[in-house]
Amino acid sequence: MKLSVFLPTIRTHLLEKWYETVSQSCSRHDFEAVFCGPFDLPPTLSSKPNVKFIKDFGNPTRAAQIAATQCEGEYLYHTTDDVTFFPDVISNELDKMEKSKIIGMRYREGEQHSGHLLHDSYWYAHEAYGEMPGINPKWGICVHFLMSRKLFIRYGGFDCRWQYLNHAGHDLLFRIQQNENIQYSLSKEEACSADWMPNITGDHAPIHFTQTEDDAPLFHREWFFKNNRGIIPLENYKDQPKVWKKRFSGEEERYGDLQ
Repeated sequence: MKLSVFLPTIRTHLLEKWYETVSQSCSRHDFEAVFCGPFDLPPTLSSKPNVKFIKDFGNPTRAAQIAATQCEGEYLYHTTDDVTFFPDVISNELDKMEKSKIIGMRYREGEQHSGHLLHDSYWYAHEAYGEMPGINPKWGICVHFLMSRKLFIRYGGFDCRWQYLNHAGHDLLFRIQQNENIQYSLSKEEACSADWMPNITGDHAPIHFTQTEDDAPLFHREWFFKNNRGIIPLENYKDQPKVWKKRFSGEEERYGDLQ
C-alpha cells in the first residue's frame, strides 16, 4: 500500500465528506485511512476495507500516535478531521515522493473554510519561533506532512507529553531535521482547507488552553537551548492517561456534549 492517512478524530459527522475528498485527492494511488478517537465511525465509513478505527479517549497526540502504529502504508500523511481535500494534490505529491524527503502539505484554515493562501515562510521555524538558540530557523514546521512510515517509526513518532499535535509535530520534525540529512519541502499546491474554530469557540476550548497553558511552556523548556533530542520510544503514548480529562470525564460523552 502506498499511503496511510492517519489522524485523531472527534468530529465523526465530518468524516464521510473527509473520506470522499481524500479519495479524490489521492486519485492515482491506493491508500488507507486510520482514525483514532472516542466515537464510532459512521457505518458507511467503517465498512470500507481501507478504513481502520481504534477507540481511545486519550489526548489528541496520543490518539494520533496510536493511529500511526496501525498504519501499513509506505508513506504517512498526518492531518485533521476538519479539512476537505483538493482533487489530485495528494497523488501529485506522492508521484515525486522519496524516502529522503518530508513534504509539508500546505493547507488553509478559517471559519467555514474562509482561510486564505499562506506565504511560504509560514511553514518554517523562523516564522513561529524567532531566534530561539535551540531551533534552526530553516527547519520546516508543517505538521500536515508526508514522510516515510519507516522514518516516523524510527524516530518514535510524536512525543505525547505534548497533548496537541502542533507542538508534538514540530518536535518530531525538529528531531528528524537536526539528526538526518532530510530534504524538507512544501507541496506545490494547497492540499486542503480546514473549517477552523478559533480560540474557545465550538469544541476548540480544550485545544486552545492545552496549547497555551501546557504545550507551549513545555516546548520552550525543551527547545529554547540547543539539545540532543532525537529518537524516542514509539510506545510513549502509554505513559499518558487513557482519558483526557480536559475534554472527557468518561465514556458517556457524545460529540454534541463537547460543543
